[in-house]
Amino acid sequence: METKSVTTAEFIRHFGRYHDEAQRGPITLTKHGRASLVVLSAEVFERLARNDDPRRAYAAGETPPELAQLLLGELDRQSADYQAGKHDD
Repeated sequence: METKSVTTAEFIRHFGRYHDEAQRGPITLTKHGRASLVVLSAEVFERLARNDDPRRAYAAGETPPELAQLLLGELDRQSADYQAGKHDD
């Protein structure tokens, strides 16, 4: 997702316009030429805070038990296939 970039001073001067634009997509605020903050809609923020994105990385020990069993079962199946000679060379 491409974000629009504006200076903090510009954002303050034209808050109403950028408020409306942030409803459609994130806006990066810069200070002294460097990215400082990102303004985004409350809906996007809430979605990010809830962690609704199904693409999730888990640290060791955090993987939900049902997902861990699914992964281990598939690894066992693939290992058995490999050992039985059912692998691509």
